Amino acid sequence: MDRPGVVLGRYLAVVLQFAGEHKRPRELAGLVELARAVLSGDGTALIAFLHTARKCLAAHDAPPGLWNHHDEALAAVVDLVAEGAPLRPCDAGIRAALVATFHATRAAPQEFRAP
Repeated sequence: MDRPGVVLGRYLAVVLQFAGEHKRPRELAGLVELARAVLSGDGTALIAFLHTARKCLAAHDAPPGLWNHHDEALAAVVDLVAEGAPLRPCDAGIRAALVATFHATRAAPQEFRAP
């Protein structure tokens, strides 16, 4: 049950890093605000984060690897909803994995530029 948290924590971190590289303060601030809500246990904010992140990735021509993270995160959220997992508050095990993975991924920045 913790795997969705790992997928989502990694996704939050890589999207925030990618958005931060494009120096758009308002766009990044919106994503940071949504990420904070998700990290605090508001699973419904995941849907808003996915939507906002998709627009950011499209606007900045994100590389395929980042789109793979997006697809994996979207699938995790859809699976959680389809399986009846509570989104508000988010399942404690999922949230713990999400927060731990988010911080671990933020500590090891990713490279997004095409080879």
